Amino acid sequence: MNSTRPGSAPRSPLSVWYDGDCPVCRQEVALYSRIDRQGRIDWIDIVALTDRQLPAGKSRADLLGKFHARDGDGPWQIGVDAFAAIWGKLPGLRWGAFLFRTPLIRQAAQLAYLGFLKWQRRHRARRGHRGPGETPHAPRP
Repeated sequence: MNSTRPGSAPRSPLSVWYDGDCPVCRQEVALYSRIDRQGRIDWIDIVALTDRQLPAGKSRADLLGKFHARDGDGPWQIGVDAFAAIWGKLPGLRWGAFLFRTPLIRQAAQLAYLGFLKWQRRHRARRGHRGPGETPHAPRP
């Protein structure tokens, strides 16, 4: 988890759970990480977690099914709402968070996201399931 920097007030970063086996997800996380120079987001690779490390009340299937974010102990933000939460933390992308919260754009984004999820599930099934603790790019036996 991100630590408090000297001279700054304690903060609770936005925690985001992502599918580390998904090439698109890894690229997106890498992009956001480069933008997030102040460590406002804590990226958590779901497939690298053991079952005990999963957040209370969430299964691996829940977390892999849709993008999940949570600010501290606040409510879960799932799918398009998770993207809006991420963008709201990143300089240069806050306008996207505002747009995703407007009803018409949010509905269109939900449809696009559902299309992506269908694609991702097909590709995840082709890749097979990787067990907890295996490295993301390790060859399988």
